[in-house]
Amino acid sequence: MPTISEMTDEELKKIITELENRNEKEKAYFGFYQYGGGPDESCIKANRKGLELYAVELLKAGLESETREYEKNKVESVGLNTDWTDENGEFFFDYVELTNKDKKSKDKSFPENKETWKDKAFKIGCIGIGILLIGLTIIGFVSVLNWL
Repeated sequence: MPTISEMTDEELKKIITELENRNEKEKAYFGFYQYGGGPDESCIKANRKGLELYAVELLKAGLESETREYEKNKVESVGLNTDWTDENGEFFFDYVELTNKDKKSKDKSFPENKETWKDKAFKIGCIGIGILLIGLTIIGFVSVLNWL
């Protein structure tokens, strides 16, 4: 059996069709849930049918990525058909943003975060408040010791 990288688009389409035909959307269970305080504490709750159907959507997006023309600074996206997922899920992914860049690409599509004057003023303010609190604590200790 060929590996994923050796598969042709036709073989992938055949797998997609097979997975779609053998999985009933009514019996599929799939949802994203947050179990902690933030999005970094999240999980997927799913049964096999749900996992296979979500994999189908990602495979479709992968096939679609090969047919797109990537223009500079233009976002290409593919919608996901996830109307069958658990409506009680914490959050949803509506689409996939496509790119032709690899992980090691030096051409990042995100602008660098430059520090503004507000950021610098905030840092200086926090440091100033910290120094003030330390100074007041020392003065308080000295006052208490002199009182004793």
